This record gives sequence, structure tokens and C-alpha cells, in this order.
Amino acid sequence: MAEETPKKGNFSALVGHTNGLTKPASLAAAAVATKPGGGGGSGGSSKKLVIKNFRDRPKLPDNYTQDTWQKLHEAVRAIQSSTSIKYNLEELYQAVENLCSYKVSPTLYKQLRQVCEDHVKAQILQFREDSLDSVLFLKKINKCWQDHCRQMIMIRSIFLFLDRTYVLQNSMLPSIWNQRSRTGLDLPQQALGRNPLCQ
Repeated sequence: MAEETPKKGNFSALVGHTNGLTKPASLAAAAVATKPGGGGGSGGSSKKLVIKNFRDRPKLPDNYTQDTWQKLHEAVRAIQSSTSIKYNLEELYQAVENLCSYKVSPTLYKQLRQVCEDHVKAQILQFREDSLDSVLFLKKINKCWQDHCRQMIMIRSIFLFLDRTYVLQNSMLPSIWNQRSRTGLDLPQQALGRNPLCQ
């Protein structure tokens, strides 16, 4: 009788079992066969996704410009009166971007400028009182200035798209924030310059 030799372990039998790091041979072969251009006989062709622009630009609803300006105007007035804004800031920014993309930028800029000028004129009226002593006058001026700067930062964050597109393309228009701007920081200076207490 022939002696039986002890059999060595057959590691190929373990191929069907994974340790979490390697794929079994049958799964690896199946993955190659299903890949585009793989060995599955698909001929190596792959499909392309093509995205086309709209042929006609979508039209705005009838009262979109007026309704959107009303929403923006309410937000600016809320900022100027230090009350909460009803709308999300991202929604307001998107509204400005939409108006600018539909070429309403000149009107939007004029409307914003007028609202800011009206607000500053109303704020300056408190400094026309002759009864203010110089220390109280300076304290009120400082508070008004700090409030104005904070408000203009917030307003500019909403109208940043307008500032970065329309205003930068027109060199004659001052930025919403620019210190020489009739819209931004220079308004209080101009209004106070006409006040006799400041002279």
C-alpha cells in the first residue's frame, strides 16, 4: 500500500471568502465585465450627457419687479430701523441677482440710493436742535455714525451683486459702500456740513 502524504492547505479554496479588504475573484471578474469599455463586450462606447441652454429666456411674472422691490424696500427699512427682517438674507440676495440679470439694475440702484438718502436726511434732523451742548451733540453724532455704518454693511451684503456688477461697470456711479459715495458713507457728512452747529 502506498503511503499517503499529508496534504498541504489549499489557499485557493479561501478565494471565495473575503477579509473585508479584497474582493472575491468572482466579484472582481463580474465588475470588470460590467464596466463601460470593460471586458463585457460592450464595444468600449460610453454615453455623453449634453446640457443645452434655454432657447428662450424665461419671462418674469407680470409684477415680479415691483413685488421684489417692495420686498427689498421692506428689508432695507427694517435694517435702518434696527428691526428684524421678515425675509431670509439669501432670498433677498437672490432677488437682487434676479433683478440684475433681467437688466433692472439702473432702476434698482436709483431706488436704493433714494431710500438711503431719505433715511439719512431723516436722521440728520435730530442734530438741527439748537439746545444741544457740544458733548451731547458729539455723542449723538457718534451713535448715529456707528448705526449708519452697521446698516450700510448689512444693506451692501444684500445688494452686493448689484454693487459688483452694475456699479463696477459704470465708473461714474459710486459704490454702495464707497466713502465718496452719495449713497453710502458720505451722506451724513454732506448733511451735517450744512448744519450750523458743525461749523
